[in-house]
Amino acid sequence: MTRIATKIALSVLGAAGISFLSSIPARAVIFVEPIVTTKNQDVLNAKKPRTLTGFLPGQVIEYGVPDVANNFLNATGYDINSLVFDLKTLSYSNPNSTPPLDNETVEWGDVNGDGKIGNSANPDLKDIFTDITIAGSTVTFSGGVIPNGTLFYNPFATLPNLAPGAGIIPPIPADQEDKDGPIRVASYYTAVPESTNVLGVLVFGALGVALKLKRSLC
Repeated sequence: MTRIATKIALSVLGAAGISFLSSIPARAVIFVEPIVTTKNQDVLNAKKPRTLTGFLPGQVIEYGVPDVANNFLNATGYDINSLVFDLKTLSYSNPNSTPPLDNETVEWGDVNGDGKIGNSANPDLKDIFTDITIAGSTVTFSGGVIPNGTLFYNPFATLPNLAPGAGIIPPIPADQEDKDGPIRVASYYTAVPESTNVLGVLVFGALGVALKLKRSLC
């Protein structure tokens, strides 16, 4: 009899606990999903691609996402063999937005609903990288190559949609080509040098050795 009473009491307490937990509103999360594919021809027909130049392998750049979706031209002089993205924004608030956002946590997530993070759900776009790893706020794309001189497509999707003009972030002014979204991302790439770059390194290296030898003989 005591055991039955105890089980009933525990059942009542468990039900009460579940009811209490369900009454507590879950903390909302803003999900961010980066996509890296071959060029988007529809976007390319609408506007020129942005050019990536002057960025060295390992050099970290920080920018806001989501921005206006665009293709990128790899004009770095290197074949890019991995891309690393690190979420810098820990939270975001906008009480005047629809829906209102109140100090929401930001993290990587499956925005397009295909069951994966970082893969395109558009059959017209081909994913460049086969390996996508996530460690905390960092996501790494590897197992592929973006050759120097080629176009690639790298949009950032968010849930809720924080793209400019989507209802939460104001539209882009007519005289402003690009506009950063509220989520900050730090990014860098690793690369395989082009054959010309390797040759240049070898030539300068040989010249350096020759100069050192000449000085030692004088």
